[in-house]
Amino acid sequence: MEAQKNDLKQLEEYIQKYYPNLKDSDFVTMIDIIYMSALRNNIAITVLLSDLYKGILDIDNFKTEKSGNIYEFIDQKYRTFAERIKDITVGSNGGMANVGKGEWLISLCSGIDQKTDKPYVNIIKNGLGDYNIVGKNEEAKWNGGKVEVGMAGNEVSKQFNSSIDIPDKKWVPFRVKDKKKYTEEQINLYNAIYWKVISGEENISLTDNELKQKIINMSYIKVFEKSDSFIMFNNDGKFHRFCNIEDVNTYYHDKLDLLKGTSCGFECRSNQTNPIALYCHVF
Repeated sequence: MEAQKNDLKQLEEYIQKYYPNLKDSDFVTMIDIIYMSALRNNIAITVLLSDLYKGILDIDNFKTEKSGNIYEFIDQKYRTFAERIKDITVGSNGGMANVGKGEWLISLCSGIDQKTDKPYVNIIKNGLGDYNIVGKNEEAKWNGGKVEVGMAGNEVSKQFNSSIDIPDKKWVPFRVKDKKKYTEEQINLYNAIYWKVISGEENISLTDNELKQKIINMSYIKVFEKSDSFIMFNNDGKFHRFCNIEDVNTYYHDKLDLLKGTSCGFECRSNQTNPIALYCHVF
């Protein structure tokens, strides 16, 4: 019992020193998850803290890779431990939202800079990305996170319905059932009007893929207004990183037909405040 108390004290002191913004229940939750993850994997806390300080994630190689699996960059004896702590979302990122899934995984596992005695990867609290990774701000989305155009779905539908009179007052793009209900010409016309509401851009018609590309571009341009890079993860750790809008267009140009449904497609709501958005999926 005394040894366990000593282990907890060492862990608490480590987190307090290097992540002092974690307070109260967030701090306790962080300690509990790390402690139990170490216990389940038969990792001594003293060994864990020593290795976390040095870094169990190969940050030098991970930070420059465009694609791969994050667990390939982690010391393999810590893989199961890392898979458990990826779900930690305690603490605020500076707004109303909690820190996102995977962000603590990257920060905790990247180690401490001996020159500054601070984490190599700092969770950001200024709204300019999710964390700072060796001098650059990066935004991260894990397992279906979204990038969006900034306009609520119900507002788009309201303006769409005032622009054209069709019986379906809840029409939204990309619905499979509409392929039989409307002609291709009609759908392309509705897509163009829908996009005009969002962007103000005039088009005579837009195919589904043309509209998808425009939503993608607008969504990611908004990301790069605040962040130097963007990384998306699937739940198994597979990732893809974008550093500019050209990277985005190159990645998606042959994948537009694959963007379907709610697992890797789009969220377009007619009566909800959810913004028109793309679900982030690594193919």
